[in-house]
Amino acid sequence: MKGFLYALKGLVEGIKTQLNMKVHLVMATLALLAGYFLSIEPHEWKWLVLSIGLVISIELINTSIEYLVNLVSPQHHPLAGKIKDLSAAGVLIAALTALIIGLIIFTPRILFLIKYS
Repeated sequence: MKGFLYALKGLVEGIKTQLNMKVHLVMATLALLAGYFLSIEPHEWKWLVLSIGLVISIELINTSIEYLVNLVSPQHHPLAGKIKDLSAAGVLIAALTALIIGLIIFTPRILFLIKYS
């Protein structure tokens, strides 16, 4: 139970302190609402939920890496900057992957609505 509470505390920390996390959560909410209103299929829900979980997980790992780098290298160091850049790139790749999955799921439905409205 303590481990769950520590994890929840970490999630709250990520949400409170990271603007990007707030953006990801807003986008996730919009995607979930779109999935509901556009009646996506069960297998599409799996992809949608998986991609949301991936992005949020990677964002939390990125935040952890940034905190750790700041702890061990409070002064500017080129290697510390590279570590942060690489970690941020992981979030970027996850977010772009989620975007592509979202486009694959939602584009046909949106085009259908546009065509028949």
